[in-house]
Amino acid sequence: MSVLTLADTAEKVTLALRVKDRDKMIDFYQGLIGFNLKQEENTLAILGVKEDNTQHLWLEESPRAEERFGEVKKLQKATLTVPSVEEISDLYQRLKEASYPIVQVSYDEGVRLAVDDPEENRLEVLATNEENKVENEEQLLALASGNFTGLTKGASFQQVYLNVTVPQKEENFLQDHLGFYLGENGKANSEFDISLYSSDSYAVDMDNSDVLGLEIIRFVVTSDTFNTLEAHLTNKEQEFYIDKKKTLLTIYDPAGVEWWFVRNNEQ
Repeated sequence: MSVLTLADTAEKVTLALRVKDRDKMIDFYQGLIGFNLKQEENTLAILGVKEDNTQHLWLEESPRAEERFGEVKKLQKATLTVPSVEEISDLYQRLKEASYPIVQVSYDEGVRLAVDDPEENRLEVLATNEENKVENEEQLLALASGNFTGLTKGASFQQVYLNVTVPQKEENFLQDHLGFYLGENGKANSEFDISLYSSDSYAVDMDNSDVLGLEIIRFVVTSDTFNTLEAHLTNKEQEFYIDKKKTLLTIYDPAGVEWWFVRNNEQ
């Protein structure tokens, strides 16, 4: 396994999932996880938190894409970090009350719980707040107050675990083209990390448009970062797309994941 970190670029991270049943997925991510439904347009649902306009999650309905449920696909799991143990306790309480299957809960470093969404994308929710040390389910449920009916402003995706068929090729691309670097002692320490795992599953190498699951990883970046990335990719003669107004740059990695970089014009 390689863990790579992206230091300065990861201001705001959005994960885009291609889904079969958007309504069912909205019910899960809004009703149980606590995202706020910001907007629906055509086949796309945009979710975030109430306090700001950050787009944390896109759900794009694609009924014709292959399900490949039960198979290993590009996304092994994504880690969503929340600001406090109290927040994750309310989230856990919602899952319990809905009798939703919980894959795993651990208490080694804060509280970490794993669930599979209705289309088998694994979501890991993590709270590392040390003020309320929790060691078991009883203590976790005792902190549930009902005050956190949804995710708060500090929530963010901070790590994505990718299954790839050629890890070294993917690692080289992320480092040489997008500016990732290996974390110290194999463990990254930044706002956004990518972990790579080797897999020989056929579904891992399928085109994103043909299979449900992870489609896009999107960042909002500063103008300086955007310009530097454009110049770097041009210098390497790497194929990418950039719009005429130079507000959006997109590129595919060797695993077929599409990376979007959006210029933050507010800065």
